[in-house]
Amino acid sequence: MHLDFQQVTDHIYRIELPIHILGPVTVPVSAFLVEDSDGWTLIDAGPTETAQDLVVAINELTEGEGPRQVLLTHAHYDHSGGLGDVLLEWNPPLICHREEARFITGQSDYRYVPSRNLLFLLARYIIPQTGWGYPVARTLERGEAVAGMVVIQLPGHSPGQVGFLHPRDQAMLCGDAVMNIGGRLSPPYRALSSDPVLAQQSIRRLAELDFLHLLPSHGDPILERGRLAVLDYLGLSLSPDPLDHWQE
Repeated sequence: MHLDFQQVTDHIYRIELPIHILGPVTVPVSAFLVEDSDGWTLIDAGPTETAQDLVVAINELTEGEGPRQVLLTHAHYDHSGGLGDVLLEWNPPLICHREEARFITGQSDYRYVPSRNLLFLLARYIIPQTGWGYPVARTLERGEAVAGMVVIQLPGHSPGQVGFLHPRDQAMLCGDAVMNIGGRLSPPYRALSSDPVLAQQSIRRLAELDFLHLLPSHGDPILERGRLAVLDYLGLSLSPDPLDHWQE
């Protein structure tokens, strides 16, 4: 299997990685490479089973340079399982929100996250373990700048999920805050979200931002009309003066 990064905006490249769910059944998850004047930043690392495919694709796009850092939207298995191979190849620093760091360092596991969501409480027993035991070089807070992007806090699916707003490309990398399944937006899977109410609030936070392109981790990018798609999902209209709440 040969997988490649595809350019989606001027500075952002996307690769789609398959996650095996049951036998031949797979669902896709995306990882991204963002280019700036200092080099390349990898956002998420996909599942363990495609880690070597990811490493090969990164080498090809960056001509062996590799990422100077790895940002995680969150540490669920399908977003962080490939970290080991990336670290072995380039040893870049890992960066995530402070609420996600404990799941990467091994101090905690998603199955122990408190929740009032009955589906999550049942499903957590089949959720793959994380607790990777990798060091986190830096933790993020909302509104911080990193790799030419702004950190947007989008909790609910996980305690410390974040997205990254790329003002220069007018693009929003939203992690699992919202998914594009079959050409329609949907919230993250309820059974895998510790706080579905907070997850819905995070979608509303996306609607307040100023961007054109929506780049979800699950499903195809929505180019040119990404924010409009979020507003349509919420049943809202486009304001003449869109709010730019980067600090939220």
